[in-house]
Amino acid sequence: MKSYEMDGIAPSLMVLVCLGMAAGPASAATPDLTQFSIEDLMRVKVVSATKVEQALQDTAAAVFVISAEDIRRSGVTNVMEALRLAPGVEVARIDSSRWAITIRGFNGRFANKLLVLVDGRSVYNSQFSGVYWEIQDLFLPDVERIEVIRGPGGSLWGANAVNGVINIITKNSQDTQGGLVTLTAGNEERRIAGVRYGDKLNDNAQYRVYGQFTERDGSLTPDNRDAGDDWNIGKGGFRLDWAPSAQDKVAVQGDYYQGNFEQNLVAPTFVQPYSERQLAKINAEATGGSLQARWEHQYSATSQMGLQVYYQYADREELLYIADTDTLDLDFQANFALDDRQEIVWGAGYRRNRDRFTDTILATVDPNSATTELFSAFVQDQVDLIPEQLRLTAGIKIEHNDYTGWEWQPSIRMLWTVHPNHRLWAAISRAVRTPSRGEQDVQTNLYVLPPSPSTGNLPTLITLFGNDQLEAERLFAYEVGYRGRVAEKISVDATAFYNEYDQVVSSVPGTPFVETEVVPPHLVVPLKLQNSASGHNAGFELAADWRPVQDWRLQLAYSYLHQDIKGYDDLSLFNSGNLHQVSLLSSWNFQNDLSLDAWGRYVNFDGMMRTLSPLGNVKIDPYFSLTLRLGWRPHKDFELSLVGANLLDKDHLEFVQEAYTFPVEIQRSLYGQMKWSF
Repeated sequence: MKSYEMDGIAPSLMVLVCLGMAAGPASAATPDLTQFSIEDLMRVKVVSATKVEQALQDTAAAVFVISAEDIRRSGVTNVMEALRLAPGVEVARIDSSRWAITIRGFNGRFANKLLVLVDGRSVYNSQFSGVYWEIQDLFLPDVERIEVIRGPGGSLWGANAVNGVINIITKNSQDTQGGLVTLTAGNEERRIAGVRYGDKLNDNAQYRVYGQFTERDGSLTPDNRDAGDDWNIGKGGFRLDWAPSAQDKVAVQGDYYQGNFEQNLVAPTFVQPYSERQLAKINAEATGGSLQARWEHQYSATSQMGLQVYYQYADREELLYIADTDTLDLDFQANFALDDRQEIVWGAGYRRNRDRFTDTILATVDPNSATTELFSAFVQDQVDLIPEQLRLTAGIKIEHNDYTGWEWQPSIRMLWTVHPNHRLWAAISRAVRTPSRGEQDVQTNLYVLPPSPSTGNLPTLITLFGNDQLEAERLFAYEVGYRGRVAEKISVDATAFYNEYDQVVSSVPGTPFVETEVVPPHLVVPLKLQNSASGHNAGFELAADWRPVQDWRLQLAYSYLHQDIKGYDDLSLFNSGNLHQVSLLSSWNFQNDLSLDAWGRYVNFDGMMRTLSPLGNVKIDPYFSLTLRLGWRPHKDFELSLVGANLLDKDHLEFVQEAYTFPVEIQRSLYGQMKWSF
């Protein structure tokens, strides 16, 4: 067991220097939410929870919206850091380019119980059931909002939306007309340069094109060495929005990226000293892109349909594996009202995944190429049992996949409007996560233990084997929540939940054997993936919004999670323990052209992070984080900002990867931002 202690908290705060940019002409500028009333915020429309547009206050789910203004005022430079604003979302940085992000537990580099979408396009990786967050380096001025659904979304979104859904929604081209130039520079955020231009093709069609290049510095090891994990990524894309008639809307968009990521792994070796950390600095290269089209047709005020198709591909080469994949996805949805009290939403979908792997010194995949298909259909019925007081929402999604066959995911939700300003809701859901190609067909060499008399003086290789007989993981979730305006200037959104997990995939040791056909001869201890873990987690989440005065806004997010998942031999898995997270963002406009934002966070996990590496279990110490942002807008189309992040300590450990573990500490960051629209 190894523990990393946090440096003492430095009391000094720093003056920051940054350059920043406004978000478009005055007619299309991002609204300043410090000027919105609490009532206006409760009426913000969301679509991810029910797949139809609905006021946030009328949604029977744990929904949190991160607006474009929240992103700007927090001073973040990527979507990953912005997600820390939402309660119930665990965001931890592993190193300079890698993140561990989940909702309601099971966090890790390969966290697999969270569905992430960009404008409805899934970026969930079918190779290992997770998300490569470093690839999601979006052009932030084009993000309209991020809808975070905490809790199962399987009855609408399908398998793998087990603990939640994150839907990143970008702006319509009509709202991004004109030019925009952005620049960020600092010690860690070396340079982030972006440009966007939008114009009209005619009165009914608008477009935009953009490009962004990002270069970030590396981090530090716990012994203050340069971790050597610098990285850069370039990304470009376009969007076209066309309204051929009053009833029709068409959106076409696409992007392309190319990135280079220096990464560190503790790679296994049969050469002494075996179990000591061996730095394996490698470059991971990633390229990919997507093309997406969506057509929406409005039959009447209560009836519409939508058809979406997208194609995306990704090539990735790193020490662990070399793979290229492509995905074709078709999705149809329609909704109609039976009467004034009842609305039906239904749809069907098809997805085709193709992948091809190349063996590496760490992993082999057999067969090395495969094509899988997914067929799905869903229906949801929303009915007002008592008009304007009691609403019932019931839905189910049925899917057929090539791994586990037929799966079904139902949910039932109830919303009770106790008072125009107070709402209670409750939900019961079933969700599943289906296995991935990596879990089914992989053989991975994890680490080597030195020779000992008990092993016949042979080195011991720990190897993970996939299992083509895996079944789907299952979740039964129970939620209750309250959402309301408790005072004229205060709103509260609270949720409590209890989740029961069964058939969770984890590793089980097998019978050791001697491998003599490979030099040098060695003992192999196999770990086989099986549906061997089960358990529960429970927690409480709170979001509060307070406006002490007109130009000052305070946003509080608190979450508590208790997790108890047991695997083979009653071993605690998946970071079981208690997690407390607190976030407080203060946004103050102290002059018309000057704003000051302060964002404090506290994270405390009392358990141990279990790794499949020589480090074994790792303890992460509690840490405080403070970000300050000073913004100046001398002109409506020009903004400068100064940002300092992680000001309370020079570096701290946030997370360690599950395998090939190489601890890296996150450093203090000072940077400037400039934004100029024309």
